[in-house]
Amino acid sequence: MRTAIAPLVVLGLTSIAGADTFSGFSGVDRPYLVNQDRVCTPIVVASGAATGAAKCTKVAADTIAHLSIKPPLVQSGAKASFAAQATARTITVTRKTGGPVVAWDAPDPVVRIVEVYASQYDDRVAVAYVVRRAGKEVTDVVGFDLGASQPTAAPPEPTTAPTKPPVADAPVDPKPDPKLAKALADARAAPKAKAVVAWRAVLALDAAQSEALFRIAAAEVAAKHLPEALAALTSLAGSGHADAIEWLIEARFDPAFAALRAEPKFRATVGLDRKPATTYERFLGFGGQWEQTGTSCDKPEVRFTATRDRHFKLRVKTSCEGSVFDTPFKGTWRVDGNRIVLALPNQGKVSAADEATCGFEGAGDEDAMRCTLGRDIDFVVLPTRR
Repeated sequence: MRTAIAPLVVLGLTSIAGADTFSGFSGVDRPYLVNQDRVCTPIVVASGAATGAAKCTKVAADTIAHLSIKPPLVQSGAKASFAAQATARTITVTRKTGGPVVAWDAPDPVVRIVEVYASQYDDRVAVAYVVRRAGKEVTDVVGFDLGASQPTAAPPEPTTAPTKPPVADAPVDPKPDPKLAKALADARAAPKAKAVVAWRAVLALDAAQSEALFRIAAAEVAAKHLPEALAALTSLAGSGHADAIEWLIEARFDPAFAALRAEPKFRATVGLDRKPATTYERFLGFGGQWEQTGTSCDKPEVRFTATRDRHFKLRVKTSCEGSVFDTPFKGTWRVDGNRIVLALPNQGKVSAADEATCGFEGAGDEDAMRCTLGRDIDFVVLPTRR
């Protein structure tokens, strides 16, 4: 997908001087990408050890395109395969289910580990870490080729259609029966005075119906029945419906629940203070608003808003020496494993060339999202906390 816009310069989102950013592993070869233009060969692991440094070279965009760089799989939470720790100059990567994988000595004492990344088949791993160099903290990235150190061979490329993401990341409940579908339509169209009765009619057919529990909870808050509202939200959290997380996230920021926002039970029920558990939650967990602060002649100002109905709006604004480019985009989004795919219709139609991807990466103690829209638009945004 090609877009007519002035070239944009992207900088890492960190206060650490000289920070490198890990951008992903090649999907067709062994190298990995640092920042947007350095292709590195990972250090080969032998008998649980690695020595030397990865060889990195600045290359042109067409060379990078041929490597088919895949968004990195950040190793955090219950699904993580790897972890890393540092002692003095030694970085040790461990497999959560199998002990140490590799030990490697960095050129400088390591201050802390920033993030750990794995390739699609866990055959390569990369570590972003901070060292103190020339009196400043600097983020470096090192990658390892696990190769023969794997417990089993990497699985072959799939020959069938890819498996759909877990239900929790693509919340779609089975199509309701005709009676439930009609009750839902009636409740959505009901006047305010009759809405609660209509939503209770939905619950009579499906006691765990997500939207009905959300609407009932909102109505109970409006009536100042706060314990009843919390009870409805608790039922929503335990409903087991795939789209329950969507409505719980909606409740985090909906003005209807402002009276409950400071209540510990409300915050725990809707997950307002916990770390995201799925890609969907990483994307929309703070309300679906992301931004990058722009600097003149340096990087663009970006405002990105995504909504539960799978639509998004994006505005990219660049300014330099009196010239201003303000470009809006809009389209739909979907979860694809650990990444977000944006579809930008071209004359009402969408092809693979009109799709762009966004991947997540660490930015301090929160997620940043890196999106690439063709060759000429690349940005990193942070969530706008409401």
